[in-house]
Amino acid sequence: MPPASFAQQIGSMGQPGLYARVLIPWRKSRLQGVLYNRSVEILRDLYHLVRDRGRLIKSVRYSSRAEKFRLTKAIQDLGPWFHNYELATGVWTNDSGFPGSEYPAWRWGFVSRLLPDVKGLACLDVGCSSGFFSLKLKELGAKDVLGVDGGEQTRAIEQCRFAAAQLNLPARFERMSIYDLKPLGQAFDVVLCLGVFYHLRHPLLALENLRAVCKRDLIFQTVTTRHSATAAVEMPAEAVQNLTVQSEVLLDPRFPELKFIEHSLGQDMSCWFVPNVEGVYAMLRSAGFTVEEVMFPSEYDILIRCRV
Repeated sequence: MPPASFAQQIGSMGQPGLYARVLIPWRKSRLQGVLYNRSVEILRDLYHLVRDRGRLIKSVRYSSRAEKFRLTKAIQDLGPWFHNYELATGVWTNDSGFPGSEYPAWRWGFVSRLLPDVKGLACLDVGCSSGFFSLKLKELGAKDVLGVDGGEQTRAIEQCRFAAAQLNLPARFERMSIYDLKPLGQAFDVVLCLGVFYHLRHPLLALENLRAVCKRDLIFQTVTTRHSATAAVEMPAEAVQNLTVQSEVLLDPRFPELKFIEHSLGQDMSCWFVPNVEGVYAMLRSAGFTVEEVMFPSEYDILIRCRV
C-alpha cells in the first residue's frame, strides 16, 4: 500500500469515515465556529505533511488510464526500484517490493528536519539510488542538483533520469563512485550521503572525498552498532591521547570503533564496516567536519548534519 494511503484516510474531507464520526458531531455541538475551523485546518495540514513525505508535488495531477498504463509498464521495465515514490497520481515506483512501500517516505521525515533551506543552492546526493532525495532537493528549489551512484543497483541512474523527465525536475544524474568525486571540480553547498558509509571498503578515503566537494552542509546517515538513542558519551580528549596497545581505554565501549564485516550483514555481501556512534563522530571530525545536529531514527541508526 503506497505511503499516501494513510494520508488519504485522515485527510480527504470528502470521505465519510472521519468526517462523519468526528467533525459533523463537533459542528453540531457547542464546539463550532473558530474551534471547528481550526480543527479542519489541523487535519488538512497533517494530511499534506504525511502525503508530501512520500511523493513529489509535481506528481499530484490527473493521469489518464492510458498514461497510467504506460507509466506502470515503464516502471516495471526499469525495475527493481529501491525507492518508492509517485510518478503520477496513483502510480508508484515500488509499492510492494523491498525495502517496503514506506521507504524513503519515513527517511525523508527525518532528513527534512535537518535539511537547510536549499533554494538557489548547489546540492549533491551521493548514493542517490532511485533518485527520490535528489528530486526532492530540486523540487524544494535547489539551483543545481547532481545525483551520483556507484552502480550497486544496475539501473538506478536510468530510473533517476526517467523519473526526472516524467516529473519535469531537471536534476542531473551520473554513474559515479564516491571515490571519484574530487575530479568533479565542483563544490556543493549541501551534500547528502545516506545509506552509503557501511558499504565502503575505504571509509576514511570516502569521507575525505566528501569533504573535498562540500563547502557547507553534509547530511550523513549510517547504520551503527546498537546505541541508546541519545547523544553519545564521548571519551575525554585527554583519555584518547598518547595511546599504546596496552592502554585500557581501548577496551572502553565509548572508544571510537568500526566493526569489520567479513561476510555479510543482513545477507548483504556489500557491507564492510559498522561503526559505533562515537566512531562516526570521530571519523567525521578527522575528515574535517563539525557535528552540528544529531538524530537517532532507530537504535541501530544515526543521522547527522555536519558543517565544514
